[in-house]
Order: sequence, then structure tokens, then C-alpha cells
Amino acid sequence: MTRLARQVVVAVYEARFPSTPEWAHGPLVLQHRQMRSTAEARGEYYSDKANRVLYGRDDRPRRWHDPVHRVVGDVEVLGVEALRASDGPDACGLVAVHLRPRGGAPLSLLRGLAGRRNVPPVGFDPQSLVEGQVKIEPGRPFTVCFVTPGGRGLPRLYRQPRYWRWPATHQWLWALASRTTLADYPPDPQNLEPADSEIIRLSVDWHAAVLRDGVGVIGVRNDDGAEDRFFGYGELYVRSIYLDALMLGLLQNQGLRHLEEHSVAALDSPRPEAMAELEREVGSFRRRLWAQHLTSHGISNRLLTAYQRQHGLRERFEQILTEISDANRLTREDETRHVNSAVVVFTLITVPAGIALALLQVVEPDDPWFYASVGAAFIVLTALLLRTRSARVALRALRRRFTA
Repeated sequence: MTRLARQVVVAVYEARFPSTPEWAHGPLVLQHRQMRSTAEARGEYYSDKANRVLYGRDDRPRRWHDPVHRVVGDVEVLGVEALRASDGPDACGLVAVHLRPRGGAPLSLLRGLAGRRNVPPVGFDPQSLVEGQVKIEPGRPFTVCFVTPGGRGLPRLYRQPRYWRWPATHQWLWALASRTTLADYPPDPQNLEPADSEIIRLSVDWHAAVLRDGVGVIGVRNDDGAEDRFFGYGELYVRSIYLDALMLGLLQNQGLRHLEEHSVAALDSPRPEAMAELEREVGSFRRRLWAQHLTSHGISNRLLTAYQRQHGLRERFEQILTEISDANRLTREDETRHVNSAVVVFTLITVPAGIALALLQVVEPDDPWFYASVGAAFIVLTALLLRTRSARVALRALRRRFTA
């Protein structure tokens, strides 16, 4: 892999925040020449809603960073940053670890992070890097990898004859985004041409591929190193504003999983207030996290849209809304049925009683037997009315209402 001129990997882990980190506020500050990726500079790129999620406010920060720089085995740690989704106790969020593989082996590092077979584990523990500031959740990280070719271009990764028509650039995009090699997962030669939903052609200089668990970004021309007119800025973009767009998608995915769990619990719960609580959570999620348009610049929107498509976030959110709507509709129908049943029973009892009282008022008898006869007639008429089909249906509905 000595042909690679530039390589960087960002591993994004899900995390919990038992307390507020004591790191410096804001995202990890990167610099290339005169450009610095501060929170203020990124805030000019994103909308106000995205800014609140990604960076917070001065009085309510959401992002912290530690510019730690150390070498652990074959990996160089370039910095760590944390993003908290909310201010609640034990809130969920993300931790992004910026890495640079040493010895020119980004694909080996990606496979190690993905836990592929016959690959030694990565040489660092993410929990030790955060120094107790946050709690890393178990699981494999989402990865973002950026590489550029040296003077001889990118070598082919799949050399078998059945892959000859697969360009080397697309091979690298697939391998970096899927974090696989031929030994892990041999792609189908009949389906090698990438779909437009997977390949994002950022410009004539570089392309990106967004898959379920990772993003690959490659330079499609040779990198001139420190003197290159663009790729230094490209690395800064990947590790800052483009990473931020993907982290927002990860937060949305995280929030939707929690909503799906709460939706199942609310639908099965006998508590009448459970559905109202779920609706409040959905409203909070839509207000805080849900967004499909982040900026007037197109690339971040396309990255977020591609991530949402890979995980079906829009369809999953619509499914939750549909389930809530159906549950509310059934609840309203049940309440209407119970009210109608109560009205029917009330009418069947009060109408004979009203007739009996009106008869007694008109006749004004002195004979107690007359009162007894009217009362008996009232009881018989009521009993006959309660034996009708409409009355039986209403009584069954009320019985279910009070015995459920």
C-alpha cells in the first residue's frame, strides 16, 4: 500500500454520557494553511437547527474534543471528539476517534475495526482514549476513510479475471465503505456497477461511496502531497463538515432505534398515557434531530441522504408515525363505540322509565296495585329491550371496557 499518498480513518462509536465531559468545548479544530475548522466556521456552513444539534450553544454545549496525539502500535491517534444528543441524564451520543494508519494499511485497520475474520484486533481501546469522560457502548464503529493515490495511482484490489471490468477506483470505494476484501466477501461480478445512490461524485478530483457501516472517499487523480492544490483541504472537509453530516445521520439512527423500542412498549402497554408519552418523544425527536436539509451546499445533504437511504431512516420514521396514527384511530374508535354503547343502554333503561313516570303522572292513581302493575310492566319492557341484538352488543362492549 505504499502507493497511497494520504490516508485517514475516523471511527465513530456510540456512547453514553454519565456526566458532562471536561474536555474543551466544540469540535476538534483542524487546520490546513489558512483554513481552520472551528465551530464558528462550521456554523456558517450549516443551518441553525443543524448547528444546535452538532455544536450546541455557549450556555448549553453538545460537542467536546481532546486534541490527543499518540501512537498506539500501527495506528496514530490524531484526536478524539464527543457529541451528546441531549442534556438528559445518561444521554446517548457519539465519540469520533481520528486515526491515521502507519505503514500504509488503511484497509487492514478498517477490517480490524469491523471485526472481520482472521484479522487481529486494532491496537487501541477506544474507552482508554476517552479517559472516563464518556462510556463507549459495545459494538463496531461506523467508519469514514479517505485515501488518495500516489504517483502510480491506486492499485487494483480484485485481480481475478471476473473483476477486470471493475475500475480500480470503484474497487477502492467498495472496499473502504464495506470494510471488506475478497476473503471477507466476494462481490457479485454481475452487479459491480455502483448505483447513483451509493456513489457520490464530489468533484472531478474525488468520489465517495456511502454504505451501511462506512463511507469511503478516494482521490481519483494523483496526490501531489503537501503541495497539492486541493487534497489538503479535502482531508479537512472529510474530517470536519462531511463527518458532521454523517454524525447527524448516526444520531438520527440512534434516536429512531429508541423510538422503535418505545413504540413497541407503548403499543403493548395497558397504561392509557403510554401513547401520549410516545407522541411527545416523537415530537421531541422531530424537533431536535430530524432533518433532511442541512445546508445550502449540496454535498453534506447528499451524504446525509445517502446514509438515511442505507438505513431506511425515512421509511422507519414514517412507520412509527403510521403506527401511532393507527393506534390513536383505534383508540378513538373504541372510545366512540363505548360511548355509543353507554348511550344505547341508558336509552333502553330510561325510555321505559320515562313512559311509566309519565303514565303515573297523567293517571294519578290512589291504588298501590296500579303502581305495582306499572312497575312490573316497566321491568318487563326493559328486560325485553335489553334482550334485543343492539342491547346485547352494547352490553358486551361495556363489559369488555370494564374488564379489560
